[in-house]
Amino acid sequence: MSFAATTYVIRAEMVKTVRIYFAYPIIIVFWAIFPVLWVLPFLFQGKALVGSGSSAAFQQLTGSGNYMAFILIGAMVSNFVFSGLWGVGNSLREETYWGTMEYIIASPTHPLVILVGKTLSEAAITTCIVVLQATIISLLPFGIAFTVAKVLPVLLLVGLLMLGFYGFAIALAGFTLLIKEVHGWIHTLEWVFFLFSPIRYPVQVNVITEFVSKLIPLTWALVAIRAIIMVNRHDVGLWKIVGVLLGMDAVLLVGGYLTFVALERKTRRDGTVGMH
Repeated sequence: MSFAATTYVIRAEMVKTVRIYFAYPIIIVFWAIFPVLWVLPFLFQGKALVGSGSSAAFQQLTGSGNYMAFILIGAMVSNFVFSGLWGVGNSLREETYWGTMEYIIASPTHPLVILVGKTLSEAAITTCIVVLQATIISLLPFGIAFTVAKVLPVLLLVGLLMLGFYGFAIALAGFTLLIKEVHGWIHTLEWVFFLFSPIRYPVQVNVITEFVSKLIPLTWALVAIRAIIMVNRHDVGLWKIVGVLLGMDAVLLVGGYLTFVALERKTRRDGTVGMH
């Protein structure tokens, strides 16, 4: 395919994905308020255990006693990871459900081009949702303030995080073509991230979680983003973290591409594209 034709397919796939996503506008309301509702039980649990929304041990680990801000930032940033897992990793399986996967395989368009369109649309949708969440959260008394000086480095970190995890999601899309099942695997990965990355708690509380978390890009991004937003620290070794994320992105993108191509080729060879 020519570059113009490839660009047209990517754009058409983006439009299709966005139109399907917003076919039911109530989903916008859900994702706008869900993070706040999701974190309230953790806040109430903390108050029941220590008598307040913070503790000396928590502040010593994170540099801030604001647990609500800690977990809300974790919820917002992790949206990009989970949107990649569900929106991109599950995307070709959804095409099978819709009865269109066979047409994609038979067309001159490589499935990877379709995935690029889905990846870009998921990134755009998730960014809009997170901006809406951040706007609502900044208006509530959670002690979270967004300024230009904070937002610019955060955008850089989020962009690098998205780049690597969407590469991982592309590999997952190839994996689902092969095994024909995705929900169980994605739910498993979700809980792995909840355990080994600081979405809900500081991973320093355990030696194992602290060690494993360093292998996950989300950890590096969250630590820097929280330091910038919660404690106004801009001396967080930003360029070191950017370098680490770039290295992880390179591995995940190349590995994701090679994995998808190999698994998609095997699926074609075995003739199991439309099987369940």
